[in-house]
Amino acid sequence: MDINFWQKRWAENQTGFHLSEVNPYIMRFWAELPVNSPATVFVPLCGKTLDMLWLASQGNTVLGVECSPKAISEFFVEQGLTANKSRQKDFTLHHHAQLNLLEGDFFKLDSHILKDVTAVYDRAALVALPDQLRSQYVDLLITQLPEHVSILLVTLEYQQSVMQGPPFSVSQHEVHMLYEKAFNITLLHERNIIDESPRFSQKGLDVLLERVYKISR
Repeated sequence: MDINFWQKRWAENQTGFHLSEVNPYIMRFWAELPVNSPATVFVPLCGKTLDMLWLASQGNTVLGVECSPKAISEFFVEQGLTANKSRQKDFTLHHHAQLNLLEGDFFKLDSHILKDVTAVYDRAALVALPDQLRSQYVDLLITQLPEHVSILLVTLEYQQSVMQGPPFSVSQHEVHMLYEKAFNITLLHERNIIDESPRFSQKGLDVLLERVYKISR
């Protein structure tokens, strides 16, 4: 899996992971993070999620990164917003008010670009990556983010022998293995959402565990 994979998914409108409303977990659990508002919130693999609008509505500055130019363009068009474009190192920056979306490869981010980040919202990044990339993803967060950052993480877990991702299954054990060398991990919420997830149940799954974590230094 690489940038071309996700660009192709967006180009072919294979975006079942995109929600047409703000995720209720961000509204319910954001206040659990030990972060002062206003914050600079990093949203990795942001797509065109409406969660960025909610974060901005709370007075935060949003820094998203997304490899698909189509996703970024649709985000601003659908919200009736005009973005200014500029270059920032290996990225094209799309800027409007408190919204800053970087078009490019997540793995080319560095500490300078992320220097103002105080919080991370990850609903779609960790579960979008196969196992061999998940450790690289977390290692970049650990090494390139400022020291006192906190993360709100949403994951899915299911029987991978029945269905292959993305989104990929990420167990509670794996979350601890990935993050515990640098962070404290608190499970905030766990629920089986299979009855509300027809595209998963149609694959033959009968359990789809959704978990929400607070991860902090």
